[in-house]
Amino acid sequence: MAKGIMQSAGAVAKSPIGFARGLSYAFRGGRFVYFEHRGLARYWVFPILITALALASVFYGAGSLYDDLGDAIWSFFPDSWSEATGVAGALLKGLRWIIEILSGILITLLGLVLVLILSSVVAAPFNDALSEAVERILTGGAAPPFSLTRMVADIVRTIRLELGKVLLYAAIVGPMFLASFFIPGLGQIVSLIGFALTAIFLGVDYVDWPAARRDWSVGDRIGFARRQLAAVAGFGTGVWLLLFIPLVNLFFMPAAVAGGTMLFVDMAGGVRAKDHLGSR
Repeated sequence: MAKGIMQSAGAVAKSPIGFARGLSYAFRGGRFVYFEHRGLARYWVFPILITALALASVFYGAGSLYDDLGDAIWSFFPDSWSEATGVAGALLKGLRWIIEILSGILITLLGLVLVLILSSVVAAPFNDALSEAVERILTGGAAPPFSLTRMVADIVRTIRLELGKVLLYAAIVGPMFLASFFIPGLGQIVSLIGFALTAIFLGVDYVDWPAARRDWSVGDRIGFARRQLAAVAGFGTGVWLLLFIPLVNLFFMPAAVAGGTMLFVDMAGGVRAKDHLGSR
């Protein structure tokens, strides 16, 4: 495993152009859906509304609960600290204020991750349709005829895949996050590892739509991600940046879906439309 990690790290280090190119696809995807092909709005308007509602809930929750979380954390400190006066009292009040601010930031970060997870699952059918439409534009393929059976199968498949990826991500990052509360000095390491894993997860997640339509096996997808690790990680970093820019984060998902589809088509060597349509 250690050897595999070193090889992956080496691949990233040797492919700075791949990382930069992957990073650009998050923004190119936004230009594609919002400026170059505005007719795609019929696919992304509902995910935008879903994401907006979820984000509003996150910021409302952070504003309502940060002081309660700060009080809960402060309760672990000696009671005498709350009664201190003078310079010491002022410093301790400043410390409590910092704890409350950090609590608000923590709630916001966790909420954003939760939004990312839940909105991906709920919006999965819309994202699949958007990705398919983007790929048709890129490859020049014709749209397949409407089929209720196919639509239901697509919905079930995409939701199942999204839930599986979310559970895998939570199983890896969740224990690391919890461990950081009990092991001194681990928090910084967990933050760096968590950011790297999140970037790769986001990259794989949004590049995966065309692969899923082709019924690629898990091994095929892992192999593709490893071969294009620098570009996938760069793309995931771009999506992560979009997620944290105020107001822009409302529109990150359609941009990520389009950018991931564009990246897949380019990285896979320009897959022909008939390869996609023939798998239906």
